[in-house]
Amino acid sequence: MRIPKFWAEHKQRFQAVREGSDNKRQVTIKRYGWSDSSQAAALAHAKMRVSDAYQRWQAGADILRRERDKEYNAQNGIPIREPILFEQTWQHTTGDSLSKSHDSDTRLIVTRNRYGAQVANVNNIAIIDVDNADLLSQRYPKVYDAQRATGIMESTGAADSPSAIKKQMWIMVVVAIALASIIAFQSLSWLWLLGYLFIAVAILWRQASKEEAEQQQRQQAHLDSLQPYMTERLQQYVKEQTTACLRLYQTPAGFRIIAMHDTFLPSDDAVTALFQHLHADNNYVRLCQVQQCFRARLTAKPWRMAEVTQTGELDKTLPANPQWLAHDADNNSDIDDNAQARAQWLSAYDTFATRYRACHYIDTIRGEDAKANTPEAITQFIDWHDEACRVMKDLPLA
Repeated sequence: MRIPKFWAEHKQRFQAVREGSDNKRQVTIKRYGWSDSSQAAALAHAKMRVSDAYQRWQAGADILRRERDKEYNAQNGIPIREPILFEQTWQHTTGDSLSKSHDSDTRLIVTRNRYGAQVANVNNIAIIDVDNADLLSQRYPKVYDAQRATGIMESTGAADSPSAIKKQMWIMVVVAIALASIIAFQSLSWLWLLGYLFIAVAILWRQASKEEAEQQQRQQAHLDSLQPYMTERLQQYVKEQTTACLRLYQTPAGFRIIAMHDTFLPSDDAVTALFQHLHADNNYVRLCQVQQCFRARLTAKPWRMAEVTQTGELDKTLPANPQWLAHDADNNSDIDDNAQARAQWLSAYDTFATRYRACHYIDTIRGEDAKANTPEAITQFIDWHDEACRVMKDLPLA
């Protein structure tokens, strides 16, 4: 797993002449550094990366000037930049029938992500994240856009079939123009036109409300169909992989699946096949493969909590500049002036988060040849996961 314990940031301004140019130019380069040994080593790494980028810039290369605080992806190649909250190891016993290449102990690292939620990172227990948006585009490709959606899924409809309300609108516009011409020609009262417009708007409003309600009902029916669809996909998988055993959970915006029958690495062909079969979230797949671990959110997203959206007891955004990120005192990097505000936010968030669950358990799907007993280390991880996510408690999903 690529989760360093220590992080630092270094920013430096250079004034030099690039190769092939007579113009003296300034360039400011910012890089992160990381280490498992010390903060000083992390800062030294950051300075080394700045120096390397400067040398490449001097040689005429097109470099990224500043590394932004973005989600982790295959393009930037930076390890998971999150403070570590907790670590645990479960040892696999000699009696466990595991893949020989993956028989190392199961390591868990709990981190705090960029919006404040706690996240489990595990090295060799396969966790698959599936979004409703991806499932809708697969199950109803003619109704939903293929791109990932955030929040409410929007129906696209057929491109060459205008809705009934659009037809009615154009008819009413033509009638309004004709009525206005008659009123002007006959010198009648314009109240006739105002009355017509009032009635037309009322009809259109009623029709729009009706269509909106029907669309919401269709969307809800489609969302309700996803759980049986996901169960069916899992059943199809275990028919082909008869030794497989998969545990299914529902999350606020999709599903989570944990493999119980064996340990896996994110780069394994079997994991890639499972990702594809279940239509796993592409960003999650890329993150697992780059960071060499599987991830699962344990606590609520702040913007789904009533304390944020309704009562205003907590701000939506976690205050920036975490204390664990060291800055070079010799440059102009912003020092963490929000440490107290951040600590207060996190304390309140952790308290409120106990009122929500991250997912709830649906079912376990076993293949015909799956063993009755799950390897002990995997069982221990699942028990820990279910407790941390408050899976079995009657709490709202967030």
